[in-house]
Amino acid sequence: MTWKPTLLGICLVSLSACSPWTSPQAGRSLYDQNCVACHGADAQGGAQIPDLTMIAARAGGAYPQMRVLDKLDGYARGRVVYSDVEMPNFGDLLTGRLDRVQTDTGLSRPFPEKIIALEAYLRSIQR
Repeated sequence: MTWKPTLLGICLVSLSACSPWTSPQAGRSLYDQNCVACHGADAQGGAQIPDLTMIAARAGGAYPQMRVLDKLDGYARGRVVYSDVEMPNFGDLLTGRLDRVQTDTGLSRPFPEKIIALEAYLRSIQR
């Protein structure tokens, strides 16, 4: 029966969204450890540091989940961003277990659980 693997795959992808390791609460802890120094406790940034509570607003009102995940994953690898301000290399965020996130096209992509958790937290604080 070919439907079982497909159904199982869908269930596993759905369960990843409920994992305590990828929850907004886990992401808040990672934010406090890695992001507060620059973006502030309220995540509203500063002069050359972006306001992370306004990601959806800057994207026209729709939160761009995959773009945020791509940026977190790429920034952790040291890409230069925002007026030549370089994000620190958060190599630890790229370690550990991978989990899959469903894309807008219906496919899924693997990301480190810590990146997924941090993105979930950022999504939860949008104004």
